[in-house]
Amino acid sequence: MVTAATIGLSLNACKKDSSTTSTSASESAGITAATSATASETMFDDNFDVVTQSSQQSNLSTSSVSGNKTLDAVDTATYTTTAGATITITPTDPSVFPKTMTINYGTGVTSANGVIRKGEIIVTLSGKLRVAGSVISVTYSNYSINGYSLTGTYAMTPKIAADSGVNYNITVTDGSITSPSGAVSTYSGTETFTQVGGLTTSSIADDTYQITGNFSYSSVSTGSVSGNITTPLSKSTDCKDITSGIVALTYKGLNGTLDFGSGTCDDQATLTFGKTVKIITLAK
Repeated sequence: MVTAATIGLSLNACKKDSSTTSTSASESAGITAATSATASETMFDDNFDVVTQSSQQSNLSTSSVSGNKTLDAVDTATYTTTAGATITITPTDPSVFPKTMTINYGTGVTSANGVIRKGEIIVTLSGKLRVAGSVISVTYSNYSINGYSLTGTYAMTPKIAADSGVNYNITVTDGSITSPSGAVSTYSGTETFTQVGGLTTSSIADDTYQITGNFSYSSVSTGSVSGNITTPLSKSTDCKDITSGIVALTYKGLNGTLDFGSGTCDDQATLTFGKTVKIITLAK
């Protein structure tokens, strides 16, 4: 799967008993596996940003009015977004659903924060993205992110909260990631995105979410990792990375944690298994 930084264990001249060495090696292996699992989660969570941004730019997000223009209509069947992807909408009639939104990155588009996306993300919408009861299903055609190919289904179901926020139930099923070297890993997860910021606007630009849920990851090279969010993760539109929250991890009977910090927008998180601690850099 995702190549993690080599984790070296400090050895001194004193002889260590085999149980201590074995425990340390297991903890180190847990951190390596969890790093790969975290990178996989990041790649699938990238769909949330891509789909919400593309839907808003395609006027498929919500009903709103600007001047005398109702922003429900699709102005053109195909156009290029400010992010460099070509989007095609079918059918173009604003009253007809389901719709298919194909986000085509071609042979490669590099985002402002250095993410390289290639191929197509195919989004089927039974209704508008921010309308309760719509079902949004994402599949892939020769799609890769930073060289890692994704397959599977990413589904989003919006619901309107009592405070008028838009929450999403999200599931990843049959997720598979193939690394540039050809190694294959699997990923599945269920998450709830609860909107806590930007509640009074229809734009996504000021949205903030708290994320709860769980995931499972497996790779022949690193083993299996399960994760359960114990402290809600915080995600805002103005930061590409999770800024806070804690995930409880399990690897081969060992318990660990992934701590995203206390709210600073950065790409660092702390992985802990037993006495072994590693600061990791989150995948783009």
